[in-house]
Amino acid sequence: MGQNASKVKIGVRMSETLERLVGDEDIDAFHKDGAIRLRGVLSKDWLDLLAEGFEQAVASPGEFSKSYGPEGAPRYYTDHRLFNRFEPFKKFLFDSPLSQIAAEILGATRIDLYDEHLLIKEPGAPAPTYWHHDMPYFSIDGYDLASIWFALDPTREDTGALKFAKGSHKWGKLYRPVKIGENKPVDSFNRDNLIATVPDIDNNPEDYPTVLLETDPGDILVFHGLTLHSSSGNASTDITRRALSLRFAGDDILWKNRSDAPLIFERTLDDGEPLSRISDECPQVWPQAS
Repeated sequence: MGQNASKVKIGVRMSETLERLVGDEDIDAFHKDGAIRLRGVLSKDWLDLLAEGFEQAVASPGEFSKSYGPEGAPRYYTDHRLFNRFEPFKKFLFDSPLSQIAAEILGATRIDLYDEHLLIKEPGAPAPTYWHHDMPYFSIDGYDLASIWFALDPTREDTGALKFAKGSHKWGKLYRPVKIGENKPVDSFNRDNLIATVPDIDNNPEDYPTVLLETDPGDILVFHGLTLHSSSGNASTDITRRALSLRFAGDDILWKNRSDAPLIFERTLDDGEPLSRISDECPQVWPQAS
């Protein structure tokens, strides 16, 4: 995987790359367990480019940026909508290998971006990420949703590496989102099909097997939009965990209006319409137009 991905250079569009990037074993593991780690996908050039983007994003917070944790404590900082504000994120989104990887794993003929999510846990940031899955946060329906998450810094269990409940994307259940740093259900999510709380995964390992996927710079995690995941705060004294999660929508993902979804789009669609109708906000990223 790493050898293939390292051949992709900045500026080469993925539609021009015929080389397959993901093996059958990894694709099977994604669909079985709901989360996989791919080693050495991103070159130093990509990481350096994104480091510039992170600096720009922190210096110019967007309308959806937030900080979590106790007042005065090191921050757990998040932001969205990056590609249309900062050139490094735009270049990465359209020219990096990640959209092709998502297409291969989902078996998709087309990949649209639903969301970019910047997640920074400063050294000493106490706020954990409690168990949740992403789909209930989003104004979409369907199954073919993959998040690709990676960090510019090493991630370990005590610095914010992600832990996944294996196979939870196949439980057939949707859980109400929780407040970051508080582990309390978000009151505004009152849909009838949402279960109030996630089960006690950490204290029942026999019932809910988990996997911790620590990463080094260049590694990526790919997980399903329904896979439950969590992470600790950042106990490091000198490492900032700078992470980015790209939510890629495959063939069967369609719009679903949800008034409680936290991301507000400038344009809304009718239920059942494709994301391509708002391509300025949810652009097609694979295959690239020639």
